[in-house]
Amino acid sequence: MATDGDALDISRQETRSAFENRALMYLYIYEELSDELGPEKAAELMKRAIHRRGLEVGRKYRPAVAAGDLEEVAAVFCDGSPCEGELFEPGVEEQGEERVVLRMSACPLVDAWRGVGLLPEEIDTMCDIAAAVDEGTFEAAGLELTFLDRLGSPGSTHCLLALRLPEDR
Repeated sequence: MATDGDALDISRQETRSAFENRALMYLYIYEELSDELGPEKAAELMKRAIHRRGLEVGRKYRPAVAAGDLEEVAAVFCDGSPCEGELFEPGVEEQGEERVVLRMSACPLVDAWRGVGLLPEEIDTMCDIAAAVDEGTFEAAGLELTFLDRLGSPGSTHCLLALRLPEDR
C-alpha cells in the first residue's frame, strides 16, 4: 500500500515528466516549423503563441503590482513554483524598492533538452522561445522584465529575471 509520501513522490515525478514532455514538444514543433518556414519564422511564431499563455498567467501578480509590492511579487513567484520549488529551485537574488531579481537554479526543460543531446546554442534558442511565457506573464502583470541570465545559456548556472515596476505608475 502506498503511503502519502509515496504518492507525493509519484506526483512530483509525474510533474517533472510533464515539464520534460513540454520541452520536447517545443523542440519538435520548432524543428517542424523550421523545416517549413526557416528558424527565425519558427521561433517568432512559437514565441507569439507561448507569450499568449503568459498573458493569462500574469493575472495572479496584478494585485501585488497594483500595490507596488515587489516583495509580494517575489513571494507569489516562489510560492507558486511547482512541486514546492523542487523543479525550478526559485529564489530571490536581489530585493529592493525599485526592482526585484528572481532566480531559478534548475529547469526541467533545460534538463530535457540536454538529455536529448542538444548543443548549447540550440538549448539557448529553445530557452529564448520558452521564455516568451515569462515575458507575457510579467507584461500582463504590469512589470518590466529583463533577463539578466538564462540557465540554458552556455556556462550559466541559473536564470535571473529582473522585474521593475513601470515608471508611469
